[in-house]
Amino acid sequence: LFDQGYNKLREQIFENQKRLGVIPEDTQLEPWPEDVLKSWDTLTPETQKLFIKQVEIFAAYAAYSDHEIGRVVDAIEQMGKLDNTLVIYINGDNGTSAEGGPLGTPNEVAFFNGVSVPVDVQMKWYDVWGTEETYNHMSAGWSWAFDTPFDWFKQNASRLGGVNQNIVVSWPARIKDKGALREQFVHVIDVVPTILEAAGIKAPVMVDGIKQAPIEGTSFAYTFDATN
Repeated sequence: LFDQGYNKLREQIFENQKRLGVIPEDTQLEPWPEDVLKSWDTLTPETQKLFIKQVEIFAAYAAYSDHEIGRVVDAIEQMGKLDNTLVIYINGDNGTSAEGGPLGTPNEVAFFNGVSVPVDVQMKWYDVWGTEETYNHMSAGWSWAFDTPFDWFKQNASRLGGVNQNIVVSWPARIKDKGALREQFVHVIDVVPTILEAAGIKAPVMVDGIKQAPIEGTSFAYTFDATN
């Protein structure tokens, strides 16, 4: 999947998004940021090998997370309660992170201390990448690709690539518009009001004798309707 590099992957993701109707057909992909990240074809074979290892570990972890969440959903289904269960799945916080810098790093703490680890040094951890011997992070080139169709990263709050994260909502007994796309902007502070509305519960004014601050979020249960 990753052997052709992050430039090709970005283009593939972009075309898939068009095909699935996630973005309009006439959407234009911004040029690759050559001044920030080197194009894949300009990298040395050793660098490409390292970068592929980095992203494969990232992808494996994402797949592992999906699998374990799937086990929870399967258990609910086996209980016969999936139809009337509200599932809100947000995998990540903000856009894909670029804390590894252009080269990635075997230890994120190095990046936070302004230390860039050269590729030949990183290769010493190649066989143990993703184990307890590393605190690894992939090259920012992959992060840029994974934030397609937007640009920049989690660290850049001024760009949609920095703040936009997908959310999947399932509630078969209530949501009849199965597999449909919603484009409203929501925030994590909107999750609790949504659950309260779905459950028909009002937010408590007092908890254990302590007056509660008002909830600032807004329910997005209205998006469950096909008309919205």
